[in-house]
Amino acid sequence: GVTGRQLAIDCQDITWRPDDLLNAHNNLFLPQRQQRRTPHAPVPSSLPTHYRAFRSYEWEVVERSLNILQASGFYWGPLSVSEAHAKLQQEPVGTYLVRDSSQGNCLFSVSVRMPTGPVSLRISFREGYFWLKDWFSDCVVRLLEMVVAGTQANPIHCDEMGGTPLVFSEPLRRNHRVVPKL
Repeated sequence: GVTGRQLAIDCQDITWRPDDLLNAHNNLFLPQRQQRRTPHAPVPSSLPTHYRAFRSYEWEVVERSLNILQASGFYWGPLSVSEAHAKLQQEPVGTYLVRDSSQGNCLFSVSVRMPTGPVSLRISFREGYFWLKDWFSDCVVRLLEMVVAGTQANPIHCDEMGGTPLVFSEPLRRNHRVVPKL
């Protein structure tokens, strides 16, 4: 279970090295039995950085989740906030997509179409779990399935968005093939 101490950890306390995420992208399409093992301890960099390496279990969670997210069809990678919002502008309310976060201390953001227009929320990573508001999972796709189900009955009310109810419905896929739920 998650302890109170774990809940108090802020997203900015959990960081990564950019080359670790790049290595995950490089491994995505290799068959499982041929996939090279990603080292859990990064090679020391000659460049100074404020990022720390993931703990081994955290890296396994991130790598597994990134593989599933990549296969989902609604992960858009390094898409800017304005590009994400432009893609969602004409979509039905509740349509969402996942992209790389523009914040240096978070891996992913989810952009969603609200009645007033698209907004973006950070998906934080703490103690081996991805978090969006009060929902958490060790898999981003599973997290978003929980958020979709949960917001149908109880919309998210974000004070920073004027308290407007936020409901998630369908992902905006890069292509239109249907991906089975987990």
